[in-house]
Amino acid sequence: MDTFRIKLDNQFEAELYTNILDEEAIPHVLITNNSLAYNGIFELTMGWGYVDIPVEHENKALILYKALKDSFNKEEI
Repeated sequence: MDTFRIKLDNQFEAELYTNILDEEAIPHVLITNNSLAYNGIFELTMGWGYVDIPVEHENKALILYKALKDSFNKEEI
């Protein structure tokens, strides 16, 4: 199965996004680069982590991710 990858910035973003994917019944696998044994060195070089999603769900997953990121940038009135 072919997949595509969306990089995630932190655990908070990962939890929100994977919950959205679950609600939309989009299959995914969350991979973190966190390693206690190496004291976070992989996070510094490779980022927090990513989610792998089958390519047949790419368009919807990207739209949902963009909506999530846009919601972070909205100012409260």
